[in-house]
Amino acid sequence: MPETTVRTNSWNELSDRFDLACQTLAAVALGQKKDNVTAIVKQIVSTLELKHISYVRFDAKRSEDVTLLAALVTYPMHWQLRYFHRSYHEVDPVCVIGLTASLPFDWRTFRNSSPKTSAFLADAACHGIGVNGVTIPVRNKPNAVALMSFTSDLADPEWDEYMLRYTGKLQTLACLIDTASNIRTRLPSNTIVLTRREEQALAWAARGKTASDTANIMNLSYASVKTYLENARHKLGCANVTHAVAAAIATGLIPEQALKGTDPMAYSETRGTKTDALRPETMTAASGAFRHA
Repeated sequence: MPETTVRTNSWNELSDRFDLACQTLAAVALGQKKDNVTAIVKQIVSTLELKHISYVRFDAKRSEDVTLLAALVTYPMHWQLRYFHRSYHEVDPVCVIGLTASLPFDWRTFRNSSPKTSAFLADAACHGIGVNGVTIPVRNKPNAVALMSFTSDLADPEWDEYMLRYTGKLQTLACLIDTASNIRTRLPSNTIVLTRREEQALAWAARGKTASDTANIMNLSYASVKTYLENARHKLGCANVTHAVAAAIATGLIPEQALKGTDPMAYSETRGTKTDALRPETMTAASGAFRHA
């Protein structure tokens, strides 16, 4: 059988897999199935010939730390920790461009946009994220945007073909993952509003961090963190920080996703550290800077 015929059959088979993945996610979004979305996403990666999938929802009212902690990704744990500690969100085109983008954008556009961005993309490829990628913004709520990223190790010519054939299906998939991920999410309390710093401090407390640990992570003084925690505690009408954490989770002020798969040692290093190597126990921790799929 000619090679072109074999490849055409392969493309057609992949199209069928896309349709099946969309049907599964639609059933979850409609409440017809109770499957775990993270498990579905992990399966989609292999069945659709992708390297990784990342889903992160930015909300103007949600702090940066909680946003990243609640993300759903299949990225390797060592990359998640590296990304967090190097504050890569400041140069990552997915975050920088995605917040204002309305159309899908190919990561290759930014390979030579600036030395920092080029270095970031090269570092991501070296750490197993994929040599190519595309990000699809999903804008379905005011003051919020979900960014779905799909990565691949396909070479440029094959990636061009992949995108030509499946961009529409990837967009559908992105919308369905966004809907399915939020279908059972608690609505935030309408009567209590935490500041971004209060939310951050409380989220780190929920992950087992002391005020001293949180001060290092947030690059703040110990006294400032204690003030933020106390303010949050008073707003929630709680007797202590532990009670405040429980109340924040129960009301949805802190999303449960931000607390999954965590380990108290995973974030003991200060954000923005200059060192390339993280401690061995941190590198192998079963936790992550994101909700791991």
